[in-house]
Amino acid sequence: MLVAELETPAVVVDLDVVERNLSRMADYCRDKNLRLRPHAKTHKIPALAKWQLEKGAQGITVAKIGEAKVMVDAGITDILIAYPVFGGGKAEKLAELATRANLTVAVDSLEVADAISTELNRKSANVGILVEIDVGFRRCGIASEDEVLALAQKVDALPNLQFNGLMFFPGHFQVVERERAAMRVGVNDLLSRIQNKIKESGLPLTTVSGGSTPTALESHLFVGVNETRPGMYIFNDRTMVGIGVAKEEDCALSVVTTVVSTSVSGRAIIDAGSKTLSSDRYPTGDGKGFALIREDPEAQLEQLTEEHGHVDISRSTREYHVGQRLTVIPNHVCSTVNMHNQIYGVRGDQVETVWEVAGRGKVQ
Repeated sequence: MLVAELETPAVVVDLDVVERNLSRMADYCRDKNLRLRPHAKTHKIPALAKWQLEKGAQGITVAKIGEAKVMVDAGITDILIAYPVFGGGKAEKLAELATRANLTVAVDSLEVADAISTELNRKSANVGILVEIDVGFRRCGIASEDEVLALAQKVDALPNLQFNGLMFFPGHFQVVERERAAMRVGVNDLLSRIQNKIKESGLPLTTVSGGSTPTALESHLFVGVNETRPGMYIFNDRTMVGIGVAKEEDCALSVVTTVVSTSVSGRAIIDAGSKTLSSDRYPTGDGKGFALIREDPEAQLEQLTEEHGHVDISRSTREYHVGQRLTVIPNHVCSTVNMHNQIYGVRGDQVETVWEVAGRGKVQ
């Protein structure tokens, strides 16, 4: 099948660009003696997770139990669940998966650790634990070295849990390089203090897991980090280009769309709205637009309604007409993928493979 024959909107992935992206990250991690544990939330596809493993990743990261089950069922057995697993039967599901896979779980409270321990004990299963640190993103994690140590000691005393180390997510580092470098100073001070506390206590510290795609190639600059968890690097997106960690040619994923109306002056409507593309705002520059239009940088995808993408073409010199195809790079690739049942792997103008997004909607 040709890409031109795909019904739109369609998510297409350039396989050659994926190959380059995977190789670049794997080479960096080998060079810096870092374990690579990519976050599968970006693609949610076991075949792509296996490709990452073949390229040198030690294991993968997921957010939810449902995602973990998809990967375990596909034969992937070294998984970090980087999310507080709590409530509604989740500990029971975790315990069952732990009988089939080598799982590690991030926690930032004794409540979560207690619930997990109880269910693991019933199943005679074990998991590793990373205590999550808040390094300034203020989402999850503990920011006090004394409190981190206290939780680590309590976790280590619980049955069927093994304290393995620390985890952090620098989500607020989604900025340009100069700003990331300035922010890293304070993060490293906190990391040093916490790691010293843990080591002085005699607890093992086998893992310090950090990273995100914006900081992935800077992981070695964070104190003590020996594992990194980038997700978006496999595809990249408009935001990664905007903050300077990727170039447009590094963006493997695009959405092929069709112009369905040009009846309003200065505007073209495409068949990709908020049910197709991420509605995340663009965090750099003027902050405008929801995607980069490959064929026409002067046009701006300025608004998304459910089924309509509103493209401002008032500054464009390109002629637009109904039936014209455009390819757009979304602001945020992860949430874009999660809205689609299938994505298409392509080389040039040929569709080589079709992947079911098996982890789509696995929010429990």
